[in-house]
Amino acid sequence: MRVARHGGRVQLILAGKSDVRLSQLAGQSLYRRLLHHGVEIYEYQPQILHAKLLLIDGAVYAGSSNLDQRSLHINYELMVRFENPSLVEGANAVFEENLQHSRRIEPESWRTSRTLWEKVKSRSAYWLLTRMDPLIARWQWRVLPK
Repeated sequence: MRVARHGGRVQLILAGKSDVRLSQLAGQSLYRRLLHHGVEIYEYQPQILHAKLLLIDGAVYAGSSNLDQRSLHINYELMVRFENPSLVEGANAVFEENLQHSRRIEPESWRTSRTLWEKVKSRSAYWLLTRMDPLIARWQWRVLPK
């Protein structure tokens, strides 16, 4: 949001379909705030999207790692950084191709289309994943064999 507020372009391609509905709902609870600050949000339509691809100032980060306790400490996840210009160019092409298969979330239509029940579900999912799951993950980290 900070980059978008300061005039930078931020585009997110997020899962339009998910095998973890709780996670998708939690993410959607942030849409309104992100859209309000100028972040462009797109939902990828053809299939479930799990891989992560970040393009930031001439560097590419690719992998499967989420920025949460479970991914950082329990799951076997990987994120790799590249600065090779041809890899950056290729990653940009992949992003642009995926953008063609994504539906843009428009701020006004998002705001007006959300029912109270959808808002309650997404805020509850967000609370579960940001408050409860880290506690469970820390407990699992302590009790799992090392």
